[in-house]
Amino acid sequence: MPKLKCDICGNETDVPVCCEQSMMVKDNYMLCCCQSEECGYRPIPECCSQKMNYMEV
Repeated sequence: MPKLKCDICGNETDVPVCCEQSMMVKDNYMLCCCQSEECGYRPIPECCSQKMNYMEV
């Protein structure tokens, strides 16, 4: 399962799930379900005042 990680403090969290699958990064600044247009987008969470990085595990 993919994770979001902060490069500064090392904090890790699971990528949000939508339509029973992990969301994906779109255009390097939003999380996207990409299964349905109704689901839309979410901002990438921040930690230590910067966006967390998407990591495939």
